[in-house]
Amino acid sequence: MDSGEQRSKDYNFLSDVSMLLPIYVVYLFLSGWAFNDYYFRFFGLDSRFLDVSFHDTLLRAFTLIFATADWTLWFLYGSLFLVPPLVNRFALRSALKIVLLSIFFVALLLWIYFISRSAGEQKARIDKGDLSTLPAITFTLQKQPLVGKLLYMKGELYFVDRVRPQGDEKPGQLQLSLYKASEIEDVKIVEHQ
Repeated sequence: MDSGEQRSKDYNFLSDVSMLLPIYVVYLFLSGWAFNDYYFRFFGLDSRFLDVSFHDTLLRAFTLIFATADWTLWFLYGSLFLVPPLVNRFALRSALKIVLLSIFFVALLLWIYFISRSAGEQKARIDKGDLSTLPAITFTLQKQPLVGKLLYMKGELYFVDRVRPQGDEKPGQLQLSLYKASEIEDVKIVEHQ
């Protein structure tokens, strides 16, 4: 039996894929982080200030895969599962494999980053407009009833977009307002329908 036959008998696709799992996690994290960063930046908020958890960032990446209408991310993540094991199967020199896979990984990283960034900006444009998917929030501040769109809630902090007096149809002058839970009363959040 020659070395090619022995190699094909010894090859284990699952082993190749499982060794790359940390890289998959890095790509997913990058995707979720880029989306969040550009989404919140569009509202004038630095996502580092929000301290979004690792799990929430990964969850954002997964939802981004399923929420986007185009199949590009499916293709990219699929190629991340298939290309490295396929390159491993070919009888190429180790140095050439390293160079090819390095180019592939860097190109894929950049491509995923720019797609996720663009998706974050697009979603923010929608949520900033009339077709916003953000939940409505009503609350009282110093006995004045206010309404807005809840952008983010972290602990005792509410990040509310376009706050205005209740009954006033024109958006408020402030694009993003920050309120402590102890400052406001009668908080009601109505999810987007």
